[in-house]
Amino acid sequence: MQTCNRKLIRSQENDTFTIVNSNMDILPVDKTDLHSLSEFLKRNLVYENITEELAKEKIFDDPDFDPEKALKAIINSEIVGFMQGVVRKFKSRRTGFIKLFATDEKCRRQGIASALLKIIEEKLWSENIEEIRILDSSPNYLQPGLDPRYTEAYVFITRRGYEKFDEDVNMEVDLEGQDFSTDREEEDLLGQGIEIKRASPEDRQLVFSFIDENFATSLKEVEVSFKNRPISTHIGLKNGRVIAFATYDANNLNTGWFGPMGTLKELRGMGVGRVLLKRCLRDIKLQGRKTSTIAWVGPIAFYGDSVGANVKRVFWRFKKTRPNRVNPWS
Repeated sequence: MQTCNRKLIRSQENDTFTIVNSNMDILPVDKTDLHSLSEFLKRNLVYENITEELAKEKIFDDPDFDPEKALKAIINSEIVGFMQGVVRKFKSRRTGFIKLFATDEKCRRQGIASALLKIIEEKLWSENIEEIRILDSSPNYLQPGLDPRYTEAYVFITRRGYEKFDEDVNMEVDLEGQDFSTDREEEDLLGQGIEIKRASPEDRQLVFSFIDENFATSLKEVEVSFKNRPISTHIGLKNGRVIAFATYDANNLNTGWFGPMGTLKELRGMGVGRVLLKRCLRDIKLQGRKTSTIAWVGPIAFYGDSVGANVKRVFWRFKKTRPNRVNPWS
C-alpha cells in the first residue's frame, strides 16, 4: 500500500503546485480505471456502499461526464486521489459541481486534493458559471451534500472558500414486516375520480410534460425511470391528466433508492402521495431488499407518518460564488 510520505509545495512565482521528490501524476480517468477507482472509493468513502456498478453510474455514465474534469492523482501506479467536476444545465442556468472527491487516507494533508481542486475549479469557472457546489449534483448524485462525519473533507472545503448554505437528510424505511398493499386506498381514490397506476410507455409524453411544468428539477431522474423494466414511476391521474408521481431506481441504481415524488399542491392531503410511495416501496421490497433510502427529504413528518421512515443521515450543502478576483489559494 502506498505510504505517500512525499510532500507538495506551492511555487511562489506562478501559484502552481510542484511535487517534491515524487513521481505523482494528475491524469484524466478512463473506463480502464473503473475497477481500481471503485476499490479506491470504497476504501476512502467509508460511509458509502460503493460498488463497481455504482462507481460506473456516478462517474462514466453521468450525462455530463467530461474526462478533463475527472482526474486521478497517481503515485507509483496507485490512485491516491480522485476528483470529478461537472457542469449541469437547467434551462438558462449553469452550475458547477465538485461531484465526487477523495484522497487516500495515508496521503491526506499533502496537497493532493488541493492540486486536483485547483485544476478542476479553473476548468469550471472557465465555462462561465456563477457558482460551484459540493456533491449535490442532481440528477446523478451519490449523496445530496457532505456528510459532516467526513471531518477532514469539511475542513478542506471550508478553508478553500466554500460556505454552508443548507442541509438535507436521507431517511430509511425498514421494509421487512410492513404491508404496502394499497387496494383499499386506491378504491377510495377511484371513487373521487383519481386513478393510480404504474406509468406505461404510452404515458411518456404526458408524464414528462407534467414533470417539466410542475417539478422540473426531477425530470432527468424520471426519464431514467422510463428506461427501467418495469418502468419505476407510478402516477396518479384525474380527468386524463397526471396529478402526482413517485419514482424509484432513478439514481444510485439497484440500491433501493426512492425519489423523487410530487403531487399538485391543490390536490395534496387526499392520500395520493402516500399510495404512490407505498407502491414504490412494495416494488423495492419485491427486489429482495430489506430497507429503502428516501433521499434528499423535505417533508420528514410525511414519510415518518406514512411508512415509519426515520432520519438516517444528515448532509450539509456548500457553495462558492464566482469571486471578483479568482485566487482563493493565496
